[in-house]
Amino acid sequence: NEVKHERKHMIPCLMELPIVKQVYPSSANFLLVKVTNADAIYKYLVDRGIIVRNRTRITLCQDALRITIGSKEENNELLGALRTYGYR
Repeated sequence: NEVKHERKHMIPCLMELPIVKQVYPSSANFLLVKVTNADAIYKYLVDRGIIVRNRTRITLCQDALRITIGSKEENNELLGALRTYGYR
């Protein structure tokens, strides 16, 4: 239930970010998110100790990150990092 609740919460939060182009529908414990530059955003997150999956080299997934739904605290940490991405 926590994953379902957090996934529902994460989608609009991600869509508010200027670096997010699309969040694909999901009923799994992760979201596939099309972003402006998956390689750069992935590196930025890894440098902050936040691990997501860069799917940009997978056919039809160019500039997409796979984000696993975590706890509320983990999701807030990810959202905070993504919000500051453009201000680095």
